[in-house]
Amino acid sequence: MMNSRLTLGLLGLGLLLLSGCATATLTVQNPAEIDTTAIRTVAVGNFEVAMLQSQVLTERNGNWNRLPQSFTPAQQEAISRAVRARVINLLTETPYFQVVFTDEFAALENDTALQKLISTEGYTTQGVDAVLNGKVWVEMERLDGVDLSKEALTYFRPPNRQGRGGQNLTVEEVIWWPYKAVRGSMALELKLTRLAPTRVVATTLDSRTYAHRIGGSPSGALENLTGTVSSLMADQASGEAGLPAEILPSFDQLIADLSSSIAAQFVKRVAVTERTLNLTLDPSGDETARVLMQAQAWNAAIDRLQQVTATAPEPADLYHLGLCFEATGDYGLARGTYLQAWQATPENLTYAQALGRLERLQREYPQLRKQLQSRETP
Repeated sequence: MMNSRLTLGLLGLGLLLLSGCATATLTVQNPAEIDTTAIRTVAVGNFEVAMLQSQVLTERNGNWNRLPQSFTPAQQEAISRAVRARVINLLTETPYFQVVFTDEFAALENDTALQKLISTEGYTTQGVDAVLNGKVWVEMERLDGVDLSKEALTYFRPPNRQGRGGQNLTVEEVIWWPYKAVRGSMALELKLTRLAPTRVVATTLDSRTYAHRIGGSPSGALENLTGTVSSLMADQASGEAGLPAEILPSFDQLIADLSSSIAAQFVKRVAVTERTLNLTLDPSGDETARVLMQAQAWNAAIDRLQQVTATAPEPADLYHLGLCFEATGDYGLARGTYLQAWQATPENLTYAQALGRLERLQREYPQLRKQLQSRETP
């Protein structure tokens, strides 16, 4: 009890600052979808570039000019290393595997060579349970073009020296809206092969597409535009009008982002991963408990909420007590308090979602526990 009072006293200073917040965060672990409990050490093989196509399309006066880009072996190798690095980064973010690097596997040209080496047990590397390798297909296209639109431009003709002639004129003009765009796709095959006994444990072939554009004709065009035609056309000639201050991503950045997106799904399949939950707090609940929860002082919040709900078990406080039990891993008590809160106000969607989330965690817990125990040192 003394520790709880001390914690409340230390956190009391932040009560006014935190009371307006509506969420608390919680990190939970998700079990691997595929049984990889027998695999602890993973070596990284080669990531073969099976296809690499890139071109620049330029449009002028309605004519498109297509300029294919060629890549040297060194540039293809750089792309292979970039994709490989992104996959490794995601794999090493989880402590589930120990990732090692060996020239023996990385030097193999393609998946066929790797599978042949593994099947014949011709490798000399020791202490490796499995090898991860991949294959990449990339298509990228950059565009430099112009949108055309016919707009009614209104501008003011100033009066002459005698004070006559001032009026608004409307003139239809063809407006040139320059734009730049980039689009592309990537397919990435990832394969995790166990060495002994030889078996492909997990394989996936997934793809991602990307498209981004800056400039061009704005939505609504020039419905409310006023000014002089001469100044507008001067801006168009400089290539600035209609172009926001944005920069298209580089080829290297697209490769990195697309490969990371695909690799993230693969890692979820083969390793225990973590995710952060934003827990919605009920503003009608006890304010002190909410502050403690936002500070992740779960045990102190449990003490507070147990006192509050002992005499007046309001649904919001029961819900918050369930969140605290969930955060400390006591899923049985969490489910019970969630159920009480939901039964008191069955129309509350937040309470129902918490109950559903907790039931999913309970179903996954035996599998998660087994996978984590397989990593414990004997």
